[in-house]
Amino acid sequence: MSNLIERKAISDLLTGGYFYIPSYQRGYRWTPTQVTQLLRDLFSYANEPHGTNTTNLEGDYYCLQPVVARLMTNEKVLKRILPEGVKMSEDNPVWEIIDGQQRLTTIYILYKYLMTKEGISERELEEDYGGKKLYHLVYATRKDSAYFLKHLGQSDGSTISNIDYFHMQQAYDTIDQWIRGKGDYAETGGLALCKRYELDETVKNVRETFFKLLNAGKGKKNNTGSVQVLWYELSKDTDAIGEFRKINTGKIYLTDAELIKALFLKKQKDVLEHIQMQRALEWESIENTLHNDSFWYFLNKRGNEMPNRIDFIFQLAYKAERLKDVAEEEIDECLKECDAELKDKNRIFNFYYDKFDGLHGEDLSKKIDEEWDAVTKVYHVLEDWYEDVVCYNLIGMLCQYNESLLPKSYIHFLSLEEDQSREDFKEWMRDEIREQVSGIEVENGEINISYGDGRVFNLLLLLNVNHLNRQAEQAKDGLNKLGEIYKFPFAALTLQDWDIEHIDSFTKNGLKRVDDQEKWLDTAMADLEIQLNEDEKIKNEVQVLRENGKLMDAINKLRMLAKEADAPEEVKNNIGNLTLLDSSTNRSYGNSLFVTKRKNIIERMRNGVFVPVSTSFVFMKLFDDEGTRRTQWTEEDMKSYQRYICEELRDYLNI
Repeated sequence: MSNLIERKAISDLLTGGYFYIPSYQRGYRWTPTQVTQLLRDLFSYANEPHGTNTTNLEGDYYCLQPVVARLMTNEKVLKRILPEGVKMSEDNPVWEIIDGQQRLTTIYILYKYLMTKEGISERELEEDYGGKKLYHLVYATRKDSAYFLKHLGQSDGSTISNIDYFHMQQAYDTIDQWIRGKGDYAETGGLALCKRYELDETVKNVRETFFKLLNAGKGKKNNTGSVQVLWYELSKDTDAIGEFRKINTGKIYLTDAELIKALFLKKQKDVLEHIQMQRALEWESIENTLHNDSFWYFLNKRGNEMPNRIDFIFQLAYKAERLKDVAEEEIDECLKECDAELKDKNRIFNFYYDKFDGLHGEDLSKKIDEEWDAVTKVYHVLEDWYEDVVCYNLIGMLCQYNESLLPKSYIHFLSLEEDQSREDFKEWMRDEIREQVSGIEVENGEINISYGDGRVFNLLLLLNVNHLNRQAEQAKDGLNKLGEIYKFPFAALTLQDWDIEHIDSFTKNGLKRVDDQEKWLDTAMADLEIQLNEDEKIKNEVQVLRENGKLMDAINKLRMLAKEADAPEEVKNNIGNLTLLDSSTNRSYGNSLFVTKRKNIIERMRNGVFVPVSTSFVFMKLFDDEGTRRTQWTEEDMKSYQRYICEELRDYLNI
């Protein structure tokens, strides 16, 4: 038997069944903060408009995080935990709860509270509310837990010494205070929310709202909405403890991808096993490819990490479907809406669940095939872009600029007319890049942006990427064999944490600590050894200044010897004095003499550390036409470097 997944309304759980909490789990520990957060969410949801969605087979719902359960079959354990005379059956199953016990317990306590305060007996609940029976919770470490929970609220809890029961009682009391607007909840509790939603400010109204919501089913006609859980049922032979450890040791388990996998790979009577196996292998292949950092980071910038990277493909497929009929001028706004929607927990899972729900047999198989084809189509397009060097570089640029440009690119690619070529698509991407650097003015070979402007990073990245694209386009004949060398390493950009660095970066406040000043002097004197040996006077002056503790004066002497005079701040912050450098190098040599930086960057290049091509050009002094100032970075160098940028990016800067 394979794992199963479905959504269940809380009312679907009200069958009088038993939920067993095994000993490997900790006891109930929800705090008042967690309890009141749930109450606020549920009450606010209950008072939003519902029932207007005509596209779903089911009505609107508030979805709790997954509950992971396994059907219990061990007769010895069942005999021990079930009350005398109670036997397990299909209508009365016993579930071992692997994850979700805190939520199930809190919902139980809330429901029990409502029954108690509204004076609804178990018999009345069954007779008057469609046969509903409150489920039972049995904690392995607390043999009398079911009894305690059943009688919760019948005492003041003052004699409770058990830590689990303390938290259960505390949750019950918190619910009572929140609903009645007492104590800390006078301004934030149920009565206050009634005022917000223009409801009668009565405790009875608040209780009835919760009771109606928790009793609501999944039906479309239900205009109140319902509370549902993602019910993830493990096969009987699954190692429960192993699964529990996966969930609770940082190995994120029930992401959207894992939940969706249960939908796409669920066993069906009429589906051949080899088809299922093929789909599983495709899933694994996609996930493995996405874990290749070279592939992942040409599509994702810093900070966009996912435990299951195939989630990224599902999100892109979701956006593609949402955007397919949207006018071009409305795409940006629609993408903002998509990003907001994707913040909802399990949005993608519910997106696919609704597509498959209610379908059976051949209809279900066809729908699963259709949706899986759409998912693999997204992946294969990305794979195709990855293999095309120029396309790879342009897409990577766009993804670094703005995350929304990837779904826009995908939609545009799908919408290409039959007479349009891949070159047309590349030109469209170049236009998007032009848009990102638009507004940058160039006058007399000088670019009007400086340090602190977000476009500096974009421009310097484009400088490096464009250089590789030009090389790739000039090497068309041998591109298949040499393509990889023309790909910009977006993975290195992210993993090495590249940022903007001043080429001549000395600042008056850059060396505040005496230790830093001493280290700077040691390094500089070693790098200027030849010049110091040629000028004994300066050498002696520097030594005397150091001995007298005048370290900054000694530093300025060496800077004069290296001919690194202070340039105006606006000159130092101009793009002609800026380049891309990895954070490690930046931190190590950020305030050093140019000669020191140059020496160390060349050494890092020799050791195989990737240095962007324009950065290597800077420190190799390729902009020094005379080739006589290898140890200096002058204003003339800055101007020459700017002219190079302008020439290289002429097509993008509209020069």
